[in-house]
Amino acid sequence: MTIDIDSSQALRTHDQLVALIRAIHAAGPEDESRSLEWKSGYAKLGDTDSSFAIARAILGLANRPVDVAQANFEGVGYVLVGVEPGQLDGQAVPDSAELLNALRRYTGHGRPLWDARTVTVDAVTVLVVTVEPPRPGDRIAVLHKSFQHAKGGLVAEGTIFVRQSGATERASRADIEMLQDRLLRGTEVDAAAARTATRERELRALIADMVHAAGQWADTLQIMVIMSAGETWKQKDLMEFVNTDTGRAMAVNAQLVQQNARKVRLLTTDQPILDALATAVENLDQGSGAFDPLHVNRPTTLDERAGAYLHLNGVKAAFQALEKVAVETLSRG
Repeated sequence: MTIDIDSSQALRTHDQLVALIRAIHAAGPEDESRSLEWKSGYAKLGDTDSSFAIARAILGLANRPVDVAQANFEGVGYVLVGVEPGQLDGQAVPDSAELLNALRRYTGHGRPLWDARTVTVDAVTVLVVTVEPPRPGDRIAVLHKSFQHAKGGLVAEGTIFVRQSGATERASRADIEMLQDRLLRGTEVDAAAARTATRERELRALIADMVHAAGQWADTLQIMVIMSAGETWKQKDLMEFVNTDTGRAMAVNAQLVQQNARKVRLLTTDQPILDALATAVENLDQGSGAFDPLHVNRPTTLDERAGAYLHLNGVKAAFQALEKVAVETLSRG
Protein backbone atom coordinates (compact mmCIF):
# COMPACT_ATOMS: atom_id res chain seq x y z
CA MET A 1 0.00 0.00 0.00
CA THR A 2 1.02 3.67 -0.35
CA ILE A 3 0.96 6.01 2.62
CA ASP A 4 -2.20 8.10 2.44
CA ILE A 5 -0.97 11.70 2.54
CA ASP A 6 -0.38 14.47 0.05
CA SER A 7 3.40 14.60 -0.49
CA SER A 8 3.35 17.45 -3.03
CA GLN A 9 4.22 20.00 -0.36
CA ALA A 10 6.27 20.16 2.81
CA LEU A 11 4.37 19.43 6.02
CA ARG A 12 5.06 22.23 8.50
CA THR A 13 2.00 23.05 10.57
CA HIS A 14 0.73 21.17 13.62
CA ASP A 15 -2.31 19.89 11.73
CA GLN A 16 -0.16 18.69 8.82
CA LEU A 17 2.11 16.76 11.17
CA VAL A 18 -0.88 15.25 12.95
CA ALA A 19 -2.10 14.07 9.55
CA LEU A 20 1.35 12.57 8.85
CA ILE A 21 1.34 10.67 12.15
CA ARG A 22 -2.13 9.28 11.44
CA ALA A 23 -1.08 8.31 7.92
CA ILE A 24 1.95 6.41 9.24
CA HIS A 25 -0.20 4.68 11.85
CA ALA A 26 -2.51 3.52 9.05
CA ALA A 27 0.31 2.60 6.65
CA GLY A 28 2.11 -0.65 6.00
CA PRO A 29 5.73 -1.44 6.99
CA GLU A 30 6.74 -1.24 3.34
CA ASP A 31 5.66 2.41 3.12
CA GLU A 32 8.77 3.72 4.85
CA SER A 33 10.46 5.71 2.09
CA ARG A 34 13.43 7.89 1.29
CA SER A 35 11.59 10.81 2.86
CA LEU A 36 10.14 9.10 5.94
CA GLU A 37 11.71 7.09 8.73
CA TRP A 38 9.78 6.01 11.80
CA LYS A 39 10.66 4.34 15.08
CA SER A 40 8.38 2.75 17.66
CA GLY A 41 10.08 4.47 20.59
CA TYR A 42 12.84 4.25 23.17
CA ALA A 43 12.94 3.57 26.88
CA LYS A 44 15.07 6.66 27.38
CA LEU A 45 15.27 9.25 24.67
CA GLY A 46 18.56 11.10 24.76
CA ASP A 47 20.82 8.26 25.79
CA THR A 48 23.63 7.25 23.43
CA ASP A 49 21.69 4.45 21.68
CA SER A 50 18.58 6.52 20.89
CA SER A 51 20.57 9.66 20.08
CA PHE A 52 22.79 7.80 17.64
CA ALA A 53 19.82 6.09 15.96
CA ILE A 54 17.95 9.36 15.43
CA ALA A 55 21.08 11.26 14.41
CA ARG A 56 21.90 8.54 11.91
CA ALA A 57 18.44 8.97 10.37
CA ILE A 58 18.93 12.76 10.20
CA LEU A 59 22.30 12.38 8.49
CA GLY A 60 20.88 9.85 6.03
CA LEU A 61 18.04 12.19 5.03
CA ALA A 62 20.47 15.08 4.64
CA ASN A 63 22.63 12.98 2.27
CA ARG A 64 19.92 12.14 -0.24
CA PRO A 65 20.31 13.11 -3.91
CA VAL A 66 18.65 16.48 -4.52
CA ASP A 67 16.31 15.21 -7.23
CA VAL A 68 15.26 12.19 -5.17
CA ALA A 69 14.51 14.37 -2.16
CA GLN A 70 12.51 16.88 -4.20
CA ALA A 71 10.14 14.16 -5.39
CA ASN A 72 8.28 14.29 -2.07
CA PHE A 73 7.47 16.96 0.52
CA GLU A 74 9.47 19.59 -1.40
CA GLY A 75 12.64 17.79 -0.33
CA VAL A 76 11.94 17.81 3.41
CA GLY A 77 12.59 14.58 5.31
CA TYR A 78 10.92 13.35 8.50
CA VAL A 79 11.97 11.15 11.40
CA LEU A 80 9.10 10.18 13.71
CA VAL A 81 9.60 8.50 17.07
CA GLY A 82 6.63 6.95 18.87
CA VAL A 83 4.60 5.86 15.86
CA GLU A 84 4.82 3.12 13.24
CA PRO A 85 2.29 1.17 11.18
CA GLY A 86 -0.33 -0.26 13.52
CA GLN A 87 1.27 1.24 16.65
CA LEU A 88 0.87 4.64 18.27
CA ASP A 89 2.65 4.21 21.60
CA GLY A 90 4.15 7.67 21.82
CA GLN A 91 7.49 8.73 23.21
CA ALA A 92 8.52 10.40 26.45
CA VAL A 93 10.60 13.40 25.38
CA PRO A 94 13.14 15.10 27.65
CA ASP A 95 13.79 18.84 27.88
CA SER A 96 14.34 20.23 24.39
CA ALA A 97 17.82 21.57 25.18
CA GLU A 98 18.86 18.18 26.53
CA LEU A 99 17.51 16.41 23.45
CA LEU A 100 19.15 18.83 21.01
CA ASN A 101 22.52 18.51 22.70
CA ALA A 102 22.24 14.73 22.68
CA LEU A 103 21.52 14.63 18.95
CA ARG A 104 24.01 17.32 17.96
CA ARG A 105 26.94 15.44 19.41
CA TYR A 106 26.42 13.08 16.45
CA THR A 107 24.99 15.43 13.77
CA GLY A 108 27.15 18.44 14.56
CA HIS A 109 25.93 22.03 14.78
CA GLY A 110 24.69 24.19 11.90
CA ARG A 111 24.59 21.69 9.04
CA PRO A 112 22.55 19.72 8.25
CA LEU A 113 19.55 21.83 9.19
CA TRP A 114 16.94 20.02 11.25
CA ASP A 115 14.40 20.73 13.96
CA ALA A 116 12.75 18.54 16.60
CA ARG A 117 9.28 19.11 18.00
CA THR A 118 6.59 17.17 19.80
CA VAL A 119 3.13 16.58 18.35
CA THR A 120 0.25 15.17 20.39
CA VAL A 121 -2.25 12.82 18.73
CA ASP A 122 -5.04 11.16 20.71
CA ALA A 123 -3.32 12.12 23.97
CA VAL A 124 -0.11 10.46 22.76
CA THR A 125 3.12 12.46 22.24
CA VAL A 126 5.21 11.78 19.15
CA LEU A 127 8.62 13.26 18.43
CA VAL A 128 8.85 14.68 14.90
CA VAL A 129 12.24 15.65 13.52
CA THR A 130 12.11 17.72 10.34
CA VAL A 131 15.21 17.62 8.12
CA GLU A 132 15.53 20.45 5.60
CA PRO A 133 15.98 19.62 1.89
CA PRO A 134 19.44 18.88 0.51
CA ARG A 135 20.65 21.48 -2.00
CA PRO A 136 23.35 21.59 -4.68
CA GLY A 137 26.56 22.64 -2.97
CA ASP A 138 25.69 21.06 0.40
CA ARG A 139 28.62 19.51 2.18
CA ILE A 140 28.43 15.80 2.97
CA ALA A 141 26.80 15.21 6.36
CA VAL A 142 29.06 12.98 8.45
CA LEU A 143 28.90 11.42 11.90
CA HIS A 144 30.56 13.85 14.31
CA LYS A 145 31.22 11.42 17.17
CA SER A 146 32.08 7.73 17.17
CA PHE A 147 29.48 5.32 18.50
CA GLN A 148 30.10 1.93 20.07
CA HIS A 149 27.30 -0.60 19.77
CA ALA A 150 26.76 -2.60 22.95
CA LYS A 151 26.81 -5.83 20.95
CA GLY A 152 28.61 -4.76 17.83
CA GLY A 153 31.47 -2.88 16.30
CA LEU A 154 32.51 0.72 16.43
CA VAL A 155 30.89 3.25 14.11
CA ALA A 156 33.71 5.69 13.51
CA GLU A 157 33.52 9.44 13.48
CA GLY A 158 33.20 10.63 9.88
CA THR A 159 30.98 7.74 8.80
CA ILE A 160 28.57 8.69 6.03
CA PHE A 161 24.96 7.48 6.00
CA VAL A 162 22.46 7.78 3.15
CA ARG A 163 18.72 7.27 3.31
CA GLN A 164 17.64 4.54 0.90
CA SER A 165 14.13 3.26 0.28
CA GLY A 166 13.02 1.95 3.65
CA ALA A 167 16.47 1.94 5.30
CA THR A 168 19.34 4.23 6.31
CA GLU A 169 22.63 2.62 5.33
CA ARG A 170 26.31 3.38 5.19
CA ALA A 171 27.21 5.16 1.99
CA SER A 172 28.44 3.04 -0.89
CA ARG A 173 31.06 4.18 -3.37
CA ALA A 174 28.25 5.26 -5.71
CA ASP A 175 26.61 7.23 -2.88
CA ILE A 176 29.87 9.04 -2.12
CA GLU A 177 30.36 9.91 -5.79
CA MET A 178 26.80 11.25 -5.87
CA LEU A 179 27.49 13.39 -2.81
CA GLN A 180 30.70 14.69 -4.33
CA ASP A 181 28.79 15.61 -7.48
CA ARG A 182 26.16 17.33 -5.35
CA LEU A 183 28.86 19.40 -3.67
CA LEU A 184 30.45 20.34 -6.99
CA ARG A 185 27.08 21.30 -8.50
CA GLY A 186 26.93 24.04 -5.91
CA THR A 187 30.06 25.54 -7.44
CA GLU A 188 28.51 25.25 -10.88
CA VAL A 189 25.29 26.85 -9.65
CA ASP A 190 27.25 29.68 -8.00
CA ALA A 191 29.27 30.22 -11.18
CA ALA A 192 26.12 30.29 -13.29
CA ALA A 193 24.50 32.74 -10.88
CA ALA A 194 27.61 34.94 -11.00
CA ARG A 195 27.55 34.91 -14.80
CA THR A 196 23.88 35.82 -14.81
CA ALA A 197 24.46 38.64 -12.32
CA THR A 198 27.35 40.00 -14.40
CA ARG A 199 25.28 39.82 -17.60
CA GLU A 200 22.39 41.64 -15.93
CA ARG A 201 24.68 44.36 -14.58
CA GLU A 202 26.08 44.87 -18.07
CA LEU A 203 22.58 45.02 -19.55
CA ARG A 204 21.42 47.54 -16.97
CA ALA A 205 24.47 49.75 -17.61
CA LEU A 206 24.16 49.54 -21.40
CA ILE A 207 20.46 50.35 -21.39
CA ALA A 208 20.85 53.16 -18.86
CA ASP A 209 23.58 54.72 -21.03
CA MET A 210 21.39 54.34 -24.13
CA VAL A 211 18.41 56.03 -22.47
CA HIS A 212 20.60 58.91 -21.29
CA ALA A 213 22.31 59.30 -24.69
CA ALA A 214 19.00 59.22 -26.58
CA GLY A 215 17.57 61.85 -24.24
CA GLN A 216 20.60 64.10 -24.72
CA TRP A 217 20.41 63.62 -28.49
CA ALA A 218 16.71 64.55 -28.55
CA ASP A 219 17.16 67.56 -26.24
CA THR A 220 19.96 68.96 -28.38
CA LEU A 221 18.00 68.52 -31.57
CA GLN A 222 14.97 70.13 -29.94
CA ILE A 223 17.05 73.25 -29.20
CA MET A 224 18.09 73.34 -32.84
CA VAL A 225 14.47 73.13 -33.95
CA ILE A 226 13.58 76.03 -31.66
CA MET A 227 16.48 78.08 -33.07
CA SER A 228 15.30 77.37 -36.60
CA ALA A 229 12.29 79.61 -36.02
CA GLY A 230 14.52 82.71 -35.95
CA GLU A 231 14.74 85.12 -38.87
CA THR A 232 18.51 84.80 -38.95
CA TRP A 233 18.47 80.98 -39.31
CA LYS A 234 20.26 79.82 -42.42
CA GLN A 235 21.28 76.39 -43.66
CA LYS A 236 24.92 77.35 -43.13
CA ASP A 237 24.09 77.68 -39.42
CA LEU A 238 23.28 73.98 -39.38
CA MET A 239 26.53 73.15 -41.12
CA GLU A 240 28.48 75.20 -38.62
CA PHE A 241 26.61 73.65 -35.66
CA VAL A 242 27.71 70.14 -36.63
CA ASN A 243 31.33 71.14 -35.94
CA THR A 244 30.66 72.64 -32.52
CA ASP A 245 31.22 70.71 -29.25
CA THR A 246 27.45 70.37 -28.85
CA GLY A 247 27.04 69.11 -32.40
CA ARG A 248 29.80 66.57 -32.00
CA ALA A 249 28.31 65.42 -28.67
CA MET A 250 24.98 64.86 -30.38
CA ALA A 251 26.65 62.66 -33.00
CA VAL A 252 28.50 60.73 -30.28
CA ASN A 253 25.22 60.13 -28.45
CA ALA A 254 23.57 58.75 -31.57
CA GLN A 255 26.57 56.49 -32.20
CA LEU A 256 26.56 55.25 -28.58
CA VAL A 257 22.93 54.22 -28.89
CA GLN A 258 23.67 52.15 -31.97
CA GLN A 259 26.76 50.52 -30.41
CA ASN A 260 24.98 49.66 -27.18
CA ALA A 261 22.02 48.27 -29.09
CA ARG A 262 24.33 45.76 -30.78
CA LYS A 263 25.86 44.77 -27.43
CA VAL A 264 22.44 44.30 -25.84
CA ARG A 265 21.38 41.97 -28.65
CA LEU A 266 24.45 39.84 -27.97
CA LEU A 267 23.88 39.72 -24.21
CA THR A 268 20.23 38.77 -23.97
CA THR A 269 17.57 36.59 -25.53
CA ASP A 270 14.81 38.13 -23.40
CA GLN A 271 12.21 38.90 -26.03
CA PRO A 272 10.47 41.76 -24.17
CA ILE A 273 13.79 43.63 -23.98
CA LEU A 274 14.66 42.93 -27.61
CA ASP A 275 11.20 44.04 -28.80
CA ALA A 276 11.40 47.28 -26.80
CA LEU A 277 14.94 47.86 -28.05
CA ALA A 278 13.90 47.43 -31.68
CA THR A 279 11.08 49.94 -31.21
CA ALA A 280 13.37 52.47 -29.52
CA VAL A 281 16.10 52.27 -32.17
CA GLU A 282 13.53 52.48 -34.95
CA ASN A 283 12.11 55.64 -33.36
CA LEU A 284 15.58 57.12 -33.13
CA ASP A 285 16.20 56.43 -36.84
CA GLN A 286 12.85 57.93 -37.75
CA GLY A 287 13.60 60.85 -35.43
CA SER A 288 16.36 61.83 -37.81
CA GLY A 289 13.50 63.19 -39.91
CA ALA A 290 13.32 66.01 -37.40
CA PHE A 291 16.30 67.40 -39.28
CA ASP A 292 14.24 67.82 -42.46
CA PRO A 293 12.72 71.20 -41.60
CA LEU A 294 16.21 72.48 -40.87
CA HIS A 295 17.47 71.77 -44.39
CA VAL A 296 15.84 74.90 -45.78
CA ASN A 297 17.33 78.34 -46.27
CA ARG A 298 14.60 80.05 -44.26
CA PRO A 299 12.96 80.03 -40.82
CA THR A 300 10.87 76.93 -40.13
CA THR A 301 7.10 77.07 -39.83
CA LEU A 302 5.08 76.23 -36.72
CA ASP A 303 3.77 73.01 -38.32
CA GLU A 304 7.29 71.94 -39.27
CA ARG A 305 8.50 72.47 -35.72
CA ALA A 306 5.45 70.68 -34.28
CA GLY A 307 6.22 67.64 -36.44
CA ALA A 308 9.84 67.70 -35.28
CA TYR A 309 8.82 67.89 -31.62
CA LEU A 310 6.47 64.94 -32.12
CA HIS A 311 9.35 62.86 -33.53
CA LEU A 312 11.64 63.78 -30.65
CA ASN A 313 9.06 63.09 -27.95
CA GLY A 314 8.47 59.70 -29.57
CA VAL A 315 12.18 58.93 -29.30
CA LYS A 316 12.25 59.81 -25.61
CA ALA A 317 9.11 57.80 -24.87
CA ALA A 318 10.44 54.73 -26.71
CA PHE A 319 13.69 54.70 -24.75
CA GLN A 320 11.87 55.28 -21.48
CA ALA A 321 9.66 52.31 -22.33
CA LEU A 322 12.78 50.23 -23.02
CA GLU A 323 14.15 51.15 -19.60
CA LYS A 324 10.88 50.18 -17.91
CA VAL A 325 10.71 46.81 -19.70
CA ALA A 326 14.34 46.09 -18.81
CA VAL A 327 13.77 46.87 -15.14
CA GLU A 328 10.70 44.64 -14.98
CA THR A 329 12.31 41.76 -16.91
CA LEU A 330 15.61 41.77 -15.06
CA SER A 331 13.87 42.09 -11.68
CA ARG A 332 11.94 38.88 -12.37
CA GLY A 333 15.21 37.12 -13.21
